[in-house]
Amino acid sequence: MVVSIEFFGRQRQVTQTHSIKMPITGETKLNDALAYVRNLFPALHLDDGAILVTVNHEMASLDRVLMANETVSFLPFIGGG
Repeated sequence: MVVSIEFFGRQRQVTQTHSIKMPITGETKLNDALAYVRNLFPALHLDDGAILVTVNHEMASLDRVLMANETVSFLPFIGGG
């Protein structure tokens, strides 16, 4: 079983790809996916308090269990002024 992890904007520049596949088990959670990406791409700054996490384009918490073929994204907060 796998999930897709998508990258956008600056993340694509750092990772040099638009997405990767991550193998999962029946107990893999979003925080495991975040740790996986941090390990693969240490230059990619994904701080827990500075990103929105989505699964299948809907916001999700880091303790959510992942299912096969879902799509995960770590989106930076965007602020304006």
